[in-house]
Amino acid sequence: TPQGGYGAIDGFPDLECFAMSQEVTRVRPKDQNARFPFEELPIGSMINILPNHSCLAAACFDQYYIIDDNSSKFLPNEIVVDEWEVWQGW
Repeated sequence: TPQGGYGAIDGFPDLECFAMSQEVTRVRPKDQNARFPFEELPIGSMINILPNHSCLAAACFDQYYIIDDNSSKFLPNEIVVDEWEVWQGW
């Protein structure tokens, strides 16, 4: 469960998001002496960030596609079980 910061990086518990904008998220090892795992995550890799606050996710979308999956893997073949329209303006 993400606590503080910007969110947890799915599958990489030793990494943290330390800066975020609409276009870019900057990631580094939590341990300042550790080496970044470029072998597993070369520049340009796609990662799943589990946001610690709904506004980080909610403000980016006009509609949500709901899947019934607790694995947090979000595979391309997931079955959409519902669609939610977003209410904006908070």
